Amino acid sequence: MRNLFRKLVNFKSLLNASPFSLINSKFIKAGEDVSDFFAFRLDGFETIFVAENNLALLIGRHIECTHLFNFFSVDGVPCGSIVVEDDKFSYRLEINESVTNGKEVGSFTHHIKYPDTVLDKYSELLSDISFQHRGYTGFRRSKDFGYSYMHGNFGGLYYDKKNRLKSLARLRDKHIYTPQLVIKSDYSYDFLFSNPTNQSVTIKFFVINRNSSKAVEKALLMPYSTYKMTLSSSSISNDCNISWETNFPIGRCIIFEYNSDFFDVFHS
Repeated sequence: MRNLFRKLVNFKSLLNASPFSLINSKFIKAGEDVSDFFAFRLDGFETIFVAENNLALLIGRHIECTHLFNFFSVDGVPCGSIVVEDDKFSYRLEINESVTNGKEVGSFTHHIKYPDTVLDKYSELLSDISFQHRGYTGFRRSKDFGYSYMHGNFGGLYYDKKNRLKSLARLRDKHIYTPQLVIKSDYSYDFLFSNPTNQSVTIKFFVINRNSSKAVEKALLMPYSTYKMTLSSSSISNDCNISWETNFPIGRCIIFEYNSDFFDVFHS
């Protein structure tokens, strides 16, 4: 009986540790593709995206494909889409307000479709695999800066046969996430969160100074929405740390660190 109880506890811990829904994951069939939920920002920043042609990379030759990009506003509302035909190993997309219908901050997905002739030719290869798109997003503040690139943060989004957006991501138990980062008093920081689930998520932020912590902000993210939390240099009196409480599938976010002379972007 004790061993059975221990196994049940371990199984529950395993379920809670997974950022993906085990039930929904069972319905993903080979040949379908899943996208991370990538962030974009045009509020004083430029954003580009390097979309990979997975099959071309897999077989080592150019393959005709259709890249599909779908954009969402900070509120999680669809705000634009673009379709691109290409056969190269990767395609570079410059994201601007004409693509996002004037939205300066939000998130997007990337999916690929191949012609039936290609699917038939490589049917054996594609019979037991699914593609997950985790391309590279580049950000810069001006043309005086180079782009800082980062791969996808998290996602698990796909479109079903009726073209409805579905998410493999699931909410976990509430937990505290602390990035390995020292908040420096001579820099400003933007923390960008994208909600890849079909449920609302709450985030509560804490600034930690040595032995004390202070709640500084609380936010509610609607499904497929994006949220930006900012710590300006004027509000940071000395070097400190930051944590947040959330039930996100994965607590990490995208961090922008910058001052008048320096800029960087990275995962938390």
